[in-house]
Amino acid sequence: MPLLSKNIPELYQFNPKRLIVFLLFAFALVASWRLCGSQCCTFKHDHSLQISMWNRLDLSAFRFFNRWLLTREHHTFIARVFVALNSAVIGELITNITLILVTCVIFSSNSVLPNRPRSFKISVLLAMIIYGMLGQMLLSKLSRDYLCPKRPSPSVVFRFSTVNPEKQAISSTSETFSINRLFEEAKKRDLVKEIAHDSWPGEHAAVNLIWSLFLSSIINRSSSALPRIKRLSMHSTVWLVSLLFSIARLVSGAHWFSDCFAGGLSEALVIVALGIYTPIFQLCVKLIHSLIDRSQSNGKKLL
Repeated sequence: MPLLSKNIPELYQFNPKRLIVFLLFAFALVASWRLCGSQCCTFKHDHSLQISMWNRLDLSAFRFFNRWLLTREHHTFIARVFVALNSAVIGELITNITLILVTCVIFSSNSVLPNRPRSFKISVLLAMIIYGMLGQMLLSKLSRDYLCPKRPSPSVVFRFSTVNPEKQAISSTSETFSINRLFEEAKKRDLVKEIAHDSWPGEHAAVNLIWSLFLSSIINRSSSALPRIKRLSMHSTVWLVSLLFSIARLVSGAHWFSDCFAGGLSEALVIVALGIYTPIFQLCVKLIHSLIDRSQSNGKKLL
């Protein structure tokens, strides 16, 4: 059975109803965020953060992650972990290597993508990276240009607040805590990414969610014989890693909660739904796999 001549059920199943549901849910997230907060892109006054559901969620999440979590003395170790995850170089390396390693461990199971050669599994991994990144970059560009350009991140809003600039906070009762103030060394070297003047949408969260949705879909479709406990452990690992790296951006004040949830999740839903309920992702895998096979055959000829 030639690989390129038939559909690959783990990667593509025609289901227009689910496709429509995914797209409608993504649209509802963005529409509710846009319509429920007229001040969503600019924060000039204290009360502007209190006028909508999303703004209340944004402020509550910032206070929890950036103020409550990191200002407790016994949470210093947690703070150090998030400093590492938010560093400009080390954080990116940790994130990317972890995502690739988790994917490789899951693909190494005989029950995931069963009876597929290693070259095919490598093709799926590369397709997830290429298709996911291209789709995320395109949607983020459109969303940033037409929905909410130049949205300041929490760190910018609180640091340069026009309401109470002396305390660098929106009000005297909501003191801010910036992650790089915890460690002077990180502040001196400017290692921590916390400032963003275009924080909508949350691109890191979108990439993490695209990865986790793709992997969860492949795990579910790969084998009905996969034990329930093993399937649950795979899903749990994937989503815990995804949430950890996404929350890191909230802790540093680089994104609002709605940037990650409404923005990042909506992008992930659109990209993954178009990938697994239409032939797009499967075609990407087939193209990459054919290139790998061709290079391998050419290498054998040269030998």
